[in-house]
Amino acid sequence: MSKTFTTRPASWDDLQAIVALRNEASLESRGTPITADHWLQRAWLENGVNLATDSLIVETADGRVIGYVELSSEHPFVVHEMIGAVHPTFRGQGIGSQLVVWAEQRARQDIDKAPPDARLLLHCPLFDRDLAGQTLLQDHGFTAVREFVHLQMQMTGPPPAPELPAGMEIRPLQPSDWPKVGPALEEAFADHWGVLQFEVDEPDEEDDASRPKRDPNIFRADYFNTPSLCFVAWAGDEVAGSCLCNEKTVENPRAGYLGSLSIRRPWRRQGVGLALTQTALSEFYRRGIHHILTDTDGDSFTRAYQLYQKAGMHIYRREIVYEKELRPGAEWLRRKPDTGDTQEA
Repeated sequence: MSKTFTTRPASWDDLQAIVALRNEASLESRGTPITADHWLQRAWLENGVNLATDSLIVETADGRVIGYVELSSEHPFVVHEMIGAVHPTFRGQGIGSQLVVWAEQRARQDIDKAPPDARLLLHCPLFDRDLAGQTLLQDHGFTAVREFVHLQMQMTGPPPAPELPAGMEIRPLQPSDWPKVGPALEEAFADHWGVLQFEVDEPDEEDDASRPKRDPNIFRADYFNTPSLCFVAWAGDEVAGSCLCNEKTVENPRAGYLGSLSIRRPWRRQGVGLALTQTALSEFYRRGIHHILTDTDGDSFTRAYQLYQKAGMHIYRREIVYEKELRPGAEWLRRKPDTGDTQEA
């Protein structure tokens, strides 16, 4: 890398420069922005990114940020996720390679924090159009292990009325519902590829004082769990499933996001997922939001992408998860479905 470039950890003062860099890179590779100030703030806080130790900036002699990488991981430190970008006009100068090498070295510093028998991994998601990024990762020993699909639709009329099994109803999420909805979400998403297969005790907050504390006030309601755009399917007083949507998206503030569709195992293959989706689409349509986006695992154990296609959505983009093994060992991540996982949501 050129001696005219320097590196240093990022700080909160670099927020806007990092947002601009990541969006420049995203516009070049996928044609849309990828983040915003409030969204990146949320990601740093939610993922516990300690910028002083978990990030690296590359800048020019005049202080222009042209490269960036961050690393995030949480207890039990089985997987680290790497997110980075290089400004398109500065590619081909070794910046990307330096960022990847730094991220791997930083991830290896946490090896002693993980269970001694666990296989440890470094993950990095890339969009299918980012061919240069994929080549970079492959050159550094990463392999593609999973594909996520992004879907969209443009509604030209109201969606069909939802149909539910007898005795069930769908209601807008209320704050008082969270004590039941939260655990139901975790139970349903435990069936997904890549989640931890084993339960682990969470450390006390004071055990890891170096990591920023989560701040729920950072979430903007129009971009995260928009009130009256989140719905719960009830079977009596039990949560059968839920669908948590956002009124806006970063890549297109005029498009809504159909998100976090989850159905618990006893209620799968009964039309609950489709009914929740149609309920959400009806509310989007009522608000005049006709362009809807979502994303899901392309090889989902619950075949969620097929449900979205049934609702009228189509795949327009793919996102690939690349992986590098940092240490061999017992597999802590779910790679295959258990019995019952393959039921359609």
